[in-house]
Amino acid sequence: MFSYDFSIKDLEYFLLLLTRIGCFVGTAPFFSMNNVPARAKIGFSILLASLAYIAIVPHTDPEYYTILGYFFLVLKEALCGVCIGFVANLSMYVLQFAGSNIDRDIGLAMVSIFDPMTRQQTGFSGSLYQYAFMLILMITNLHHYILKAFFEGFTLIPIGSVQLPGDNLIKVMTGYIMDAFIIAFRIYLPIYATMLLLNSVLGILAKVAPQMNMFSVGVQLKIIVGFTALIVTTSLIPVMSGMIASEMKRMITNVIEVISTG
Repeated sequence: MFSYDFSIKDLEYFLLLLTRIGCFVGTAPFFSMNNVPARAKIGFSILLASLAYIAIVPHTDPEYYTILGYFFLVLKEALCGVCIGFVANLSMYVLQFAGSNIDRDIGLAMVSIFDPMTRQQTGFSGSLYQYAFMLILMITNLHHYILKAFFEGFTLIPIGSVQLPGDNLIKVMTGYIMDAFIIAFRIYLPIYATMLLLNSVLGILAKVAPQMNMFSVGVQLKIIVGFTALIVTTSLIPVMSGMIASEMKRMITNVIEVISTG
């Protein structure tokens, strides 16, 4: 017959563990999609917290003296989970930024579709790249890496010892924004070069044949050439996904290191 003691200290430790994991699941890519039922997210968070509770040995009792002190511990754990999941999810916005630039160049800036993941109106190209990346994320088991990196963070950031240095986090986020613009431009570069060449040809034709209505012809040519370029560059999607996955891994590692060092 099994005998297992579960004291009030263990309950407090489990609740802090569940807070960090729940906030991570609510903000991390793939796990935080809006079309995933809330009950599934809550159940998945409780399952992960239960497994982590069994795997993390020994348990460090959280140090606090009042209810307000425990509240601040819960708040720190929530911010820790949100920071790790949010920086991983920020990589998805690189695709939306690159897609909005592509839509503007090929004449689809006013075209928007309903994205069930974000429940917002988004561009065509951004949604195409985003769903392709999510598919490659599942095929390459990148979601396993995200969970593994998050759980390895418990060794660097034990429960109850979260420190959130604002200056270092801002420095990490600033560096990420610079890298995000570079990655987005790399994704956007083939379409940009193609449309730049097309605009140059249309400009030459406007001088050679001024009687031709370049406005009506140019809009149709941009759509045709733009879709052709999108189809041709489809083979580059795994390379794009590799760049974004590498950036996502680097950001998760940097944020965990910054929080662990304080």
